[in-house]
Amino acid sequence: MGNLRYLLLATKAYSLAILKPLHHTVLAKGLGDVRWYVSPFPGSDTPSVERLKTTDEVIDYNPDAVIVPGNVVPHFWPGLKVQIFHGLGEEKRGHYRITGFFDLYCTPGPYMTSVFRRLANEHGHFLVRETGWPKLDALEVDKQADSKKTFGYDPQKPVILYAPTFSPRYSSARPLFETIKQLRVEVWQWLVKFHPLMDKRVVGNYKALQGDRFKVIETANILPALQAADMLLTDTSSVAYEYLLLDRPIITFRATTRKDKGIDLQHPAELPEAIQRSLENPGEFSSNRQHYVEQLHPYRDRQSSFRVLEAVQAVLASKDHERLKPKPRNWLRKWQVRRLFP
Repeated sequence: MGNLRYLLLATKAYSLAILKPLHHTVLAKGLGDVRWYVSPFPGSDTPSVERLKTTDEVIDYNPDAVIVPGNVVPHFWPGLKVQIFHGLGEEKRGHYRITGFFDLYCTPGPYMTSVFRRLANEHGHFLVRETGWPKLDALEVDKQADSKKTFGYDPQKPVILYAPTFSPRYSSARPLFETIKQLRVEVWQWLVKFHPLMDKRVVGNYKALQGDRFKVIETANILPALQAADMLLTDTSSVAYEYLLLDRPIITFRATTRKDKGIDLQHPAELPEAIQRSLENPGEFSSNRQHYVEQLHPYRDRQSSFRVLEAVQAVLASKDHERLKPKPRNWLRKWQVRRLFP
């Protein structure tokens, strides 16, 4: 592969865990140079490399590719604009909205690939390559005991990870609160991970429950908690699809899609029995989970970052992006983006 210049653009704290495996792969395999542009949060968790802070610095760096786990990228920056997505929840509103900013979409699995290829044929101004999702390169299936210990938990006892979505319409955080409050005194160990946009009052209520076996974790990266958990409790959050790769039990609360990936609750009172059932028979829904893994992210080799970089190199070498149709003018959105990246 060629010796290219890569720029990793993070506009959300959770973007860091998605982009870090790409950074590691570029350096570990000697594939070129890498820089970060992190805005608007401090981003102290980024690797210790030079960070670019202005558009002038980006232009001076002159990246061959700008890789983004988000919906927009500065159109006035140099380089191939590459979308790698912020999650696997393709059913979420707006996931397939074409913003007109990207040259290349790197999709995580066949289901999403088929939709984006249809859209590529329809619009004609972007390319699609299936690569897998870089974030999951860092998911270590065999590190459960060590991961439990990092949270101060007994590796011999079950850990339940509760990770609800933030959307008031779909979130289980309020309806399940009283039930979880009662269950926290059981022998199980709990980790609770909220989306950054979760209502702060809700977060405060759960933090008030904290104790030796009930912890609210505030780091942006959820992967260590996924590795530690013996089961996942969630709702419509796309974290359920990340957890599929571990083939461990999932309980959802009023899920909207793929409900048979585990036990789907309709009422909070069903939760205690569902937890017990999941822990006693963890393989019950395994075939369903594997079916959805094959749809959404069939790659288990932890090489998705390398495939993204291969796809970038191949597109640049072939110059296929130069033969695409012109992108939509989109003047208002471009003006808004330009104001965000001075």
